Amino acid sequence: MSTVEGIDGLVFVDKVVLVGPLQDVMRELIPDLLGYFLNRLDDREDAADAVADTLLVLWRKERAVPAGTEDARRYAFGVARKILVTARRGRRRHTALADRLRVLVREEIIPGPEVDIDLRTALGSLTDRDRELVLLVAWEGFSVADASQILGIRPDAARARYSRARAQLRETLGATP
Repeated sequence: MSTVEGIDGLVFVDKVVLVGPLQDVMRELIPDLLGYFLNRLDDREDAADAVADTLLVLWRKERAVPAGTEDARRYAFGVARKILVTARRGRRRHTALADRLRVLVREEIIPGPEVDIDLRTALGSLTDRDRELVLLVAWEGFSVADASQILGIRPDAARARYSRARAQLRETLGATP
């Protein structure tokens, strides 16, 4: 497979697998569509996703795409504009939701674990996997078996690791069993 230099330093494959009568037109549109989205979206990955979404719509509606190259280009940019509007609307919804969650967290409606410095230090002494197991059980309320599924380990291994981690925490914190 060969590559060609794309817009704004992006590199993309010139042997994009497209099928159907529009494959040549769609292949020619990729750099133009990518430029369109790069100029309008902040994130390069979002621009690439938007190009893919546009090509998918064109492929699904290939019978509706006009036959002439310029007509097909105009049609493709009409689809691209709708994809852009949808992407922006999704971004606004995501931002609005994130803002609402930030307010909730700031107001402490969602209780966070009250953790002292000694406990944080003791948890820091555990391995990452053991710490995650302990936190899933102690803070998130999962059973050891449920936590083992989340972590992708066998339940008996999780029980043994959880027991060892608790013993290490007791020793580090100087607590009695």
